[in-house]
Amino acid sequence: MPFKQFLDRIVSFTSNAPPEKVPEADESIHEDLPIGKKQNEEHACPSYTTLKFNFRDIGRMNAIIETLGRDFLTAMPTGAYKSRLGHIAYLYRRMHEDLTSSEMRDLINKAQDHEYKNPDDWDKWDKANLHEMAQMYRMYCCISPELIEKKARLSYEGRRHHSALKKTGDWGEAKKFLTEQIDLHRRIAEARCETFGEDSHYQMLMQEYMPSMTTRRVEEIFTDYKGTLDDLLPKILKKQDKQPAPIPLTAEYEQEAQMWLNRSLLRVIGFDFKRGGLYETGHNPVEGGTPEDTRLVISNVDEANFMTSMKSALHEGGHGLYIQGLPRKEWRYQPVAMDLGAVVHESQALLIEMIIGRMMEFYEFLSPRLEGLFHGINAPALSPENLFALKNHVKPTVDRKKADEVTYFYHILMRFELERDLIEGRLEVDKLPEAWVERTHTYLGVYPDNHLEGCLQDVHWFVGKFGYFPSYVLGHMLAAQFFYAMKKEFSDIGADITNGNFNDIRAWLHKHIYAKGRLMSMDDLVKDATGEKFTSSYLEKHLRARYL
Repeated sequence: MPFKQFLDRIVSFTSNAPPEKVPEADESIHEDLPIGKKQNEEHACPSYTTLKFNFRDIGRMNAIIETLGRDFLTAMPTGAYKSRLGHIAYLYRRMHEDLTSSEMRDLINKAQDHEYKNPDDWDKWDKANLHEMAQMYRMYCCISPELIEKKARLSYEGRRHHSALKKTGDWGEAKKFLTEQIDLHRRIAEARCETFGEDSHYQMLMQEYMPSMTTRRVEEIFTDYKGTLDDLLPKILKKQDKQPAPIPLTAEYEQEAQMWLNRSLLRVIGFDFKRGGLYETGHNPVEGGTPEDTRLVISNVDEANFMTSMKSALHEGGHGLYIQGLPRKEWRYQPVAMDLGAVVHESQALLIEMIIGRMMEFYEFLSPRLEGLFHGINAPALSPENLFALKNHVKPTVDRKKADEVTYFYHILMRFELERDLIEGRLEVDKLPEAWVERTHTYLGVYPDNHLEGCLQDVHWFVGKFGYFPSYVLGHMLAAQFFYAMKKEFSDIGADITNGNFNDIRAWLHKHIYAKGRLMSMDDLVKDATGEKFTSSYLEKHLRARYL
């Protein structure tokens, strides 16, 4: 499309907006709360002061790895592949050596002794920071530098392998690589079990992403929620069958227009493009970086359906808001300034993508702007009512990424069960395709036609993220719980979304989640933010309200 014509459409996008002015993002919420002592200040415990400087250097190395990793996905020339793997693997090994040194061990022991004997010298942020330092030390100490380096290499190699396999569907090649990944992670899990005195190998991998979760706890939550959903789903489908089918999106939605739309929506929700960016790549969607440099990467730019890339952008944007909101002034590069783990991280992404991004009020905001951007293409399909019906249409599918909000749980349940059994040795890799087909039919009533629709569709196992899948469902539950807590404070939250005003939403999230870093455990943060323990009941309430 000629550039002038594209500019005309952007002008039309703006001029066709409703009369309500879309508020500018409130930049003041990005200013961190005056928390704790500055990391450069001397502490009453000299050992802890030294630890803060040491962990600052480790944090900087991790930030360099993040930057190299984003470049790996977006801009790195293919000829740099091997050297980049070497750079990243070296940094991981160096970080491991620094973190597990005898000096680090002695400093942590002395600091913990000082905290025990002189509790008045320690505020809650310093206590939490020392706790996280000790946990990181223990997690890294039980793994050799060689395993750390191999883990890093296989992670990046796995992303490349998966990209190639998406074109070929070659199970033989996939099996070789997955076998190597699983063998490596069984060794890592075994080492952690010995250090922490645990029996569950899978739990030791899962706690890398979800420190507050145990295998048994996830099993109990999922079993209870499955019973609820098994009862809800037939009722939802029965009601849906009585309603007219939504109008499909049949026009062409140019890639450049979609990316402009996605960036515009990220600005509306408050993503700061002075400290981040949105990029399109052939790899799987991913977020990452630092509060000052947050890179969001999406891959699903389908010119037949703009909602596919919009979904990815909103999801990664929720992650990005969390990263940008972490405490970065007083506690930058300290463990206490890190995110609280995958469940909270996914809750932020799914709050924006699934809870808010599928509300009628969101489409009332979006629809008139789409007509301006796409110049009336397929206009009846772009009405708020039709967009809402399209995005919330419930239909079991073999593809997790195309799953609706209701049946998505079953996709995660089967992956949780399969990866748990792979790591615990109850399922061998060569039996994975057969087990995948069986679970897909049992839980969703459909059959994948090939490996690409089956066990090769996700990148997670190829990059070594065993134990991550449960965070999607747990994060969805937490997103609903956070949203209902916000609704108690802001009765006009729906009207705000219709007007594109996310300031109160973002301020609440910043106060209760972003700015807290790792000050407390996930369970304590949920209780502090919502007044209740973590529960799946609000997700059930949300689904009943939206679909029944």
